[in-house]
Amino acid sequence: MDNLMKLKEQIEEYKAYNEQERRDKEEMLRHICESEHILTRDNKNAHFTVSAWIVNPDRQKVLMAYHNIYQSWAWLGGHADGNGDLRQVILKEIEEESGLKDIKFLSDHIFSLEILTVSGHEKRGEYVSSHLHLNVTYLLEADTELPVRIKEDENSQIGWINVNDIGKKSTEKWFVDRIYSKLCDKVCRTVK
Repeated sequence: MDNLMKLKEQIEEYKAYNEQERRDKEEMLRHICESEHILTRDNKNAHFTVSAWIVNPDRQKVLMAYHNIYQSWAWLGGHADGNGDLRQVILKEIEEESGLKDIKFLSDHIFSLEILTVSGHEKRGEYVSSHLHLNVTYLLEADTELPVRIKEDENSQIGWINVNDIGKKSTEKWFVDRIYSKLCDKVCRTVK
């Protein structure tokens, strides 16, 4: 079975946490069935991305980066770029964006689903039109004492943010209200 079909099965098996996830799950499955090149940026309308919600052992801090394009503190992640094994992709992205290698998944399963709107922007001197990110999030854990570093072409700062300060640090209100607060709530309610 190819990676896209495995990803489809994982999304089908995922139990939505709220109405946003129920609706986004339906749309993701529709895109998988109806769209071509859904794992690559060749699909200019919508493609898969993956994000990491990285918590410390006591679940009071989250590793975030100050994102150069959005000028805001944000989670780590990236594009599938043809690889439907999003667990593999997120480990690569975490290492690229933060230097962090000693990290563990807190679950073998998807932690969250969301469809994210991306406004048109410049990237490496080229204009990227508005599109959708069909995003899968995984929950991971790392020690705050481990060294981290920035990835200059993507972020200018990286650090552990107290969960109570995410709303003060991130300037993306929609993400704070709809995504980051959901993830914090879900960690508190479902993770031991």
